[in-house]
Amino acid sequence: MILGYESGSGFLYRAHPFTVLTLVLATLVTVFALPALVGPLGVLVGIVLLAFIGGVSKVLPTASVLAAPFWFFLVVIHVILGDAPTRALVVGLQVSSMIVAFLIFLVVTHPGRLVDAMLARRLPAGAAYLLASALQTVPRLRARAAAIRDAQLVRGLRVQGVGGRVQGLLALGMPLVLGALHEVDERSLALASRGVQTGLHPTPLHPPSDSSLDRLARLLLYVFIVAAVAVRFLT
Repeated sequence: MILGYESGSGFLYRAHPFTVLTLVLATLVTVFALPALVGPLGVLVGIVLLAFIGGVSKVLPTASVLAAPFWFFLVVIHVILGDAPTRALVVGLQVSSMIVAFLIFLVVTHPGRLVDAMLARRLPAGAAYLLASALQTVPRLRARAAAIRDAQLVRGLRVQGVGGRVQGLLALGMPLVLGALHEVDERSLALASRGVQTGLHPTPLHPPSDSSLDRLARLLLYVFIVAAVAVRFLT
């Protein structure tokens, strides 16, 4: 499963981080603001086509896996136990659209590039580092869990059968939690040593370029958001 940044060459990788973030915002707003069924379906089709055109179609299998439990419970609640299949379809399309948009943002946005973009706009350094840390949480935990598991296998841990797998999970949990807490402490000390808590504003050495095409794309997305909200309140 893809839950973090992966290098690529599509135009979405070259886009300014705020442009991709605006895309996520537009998806979150329009799937609820546009008319039911037609609106969410159109947003999902558009975001999937954008994933193919932008070279990030690799997020779609992960999005399908993440959306599957939501679809299952929607079918059980609104179709099998209830009598609202249209409601299940609309909510499923909304959730799927949001998942695809957020995964696109995770895959194409390098945390360091996002921090530089936020610092270049004079946004609080603490907020920038906090957001970047949140984006790196799942990839770091996965890497740490894999390293702990490999070390335990070398030391003779057996994971055959249900009992062995349960034992392996128990043996993995404590080192993973303690390692995560230790990393949080190290990061807080690193931020303190860089003067983040003093209110000083760091200057990025290589901020991402904000091209006229990026600014135009964000403007169009904002117009799309306003138009969707207007349609919501006027109809």
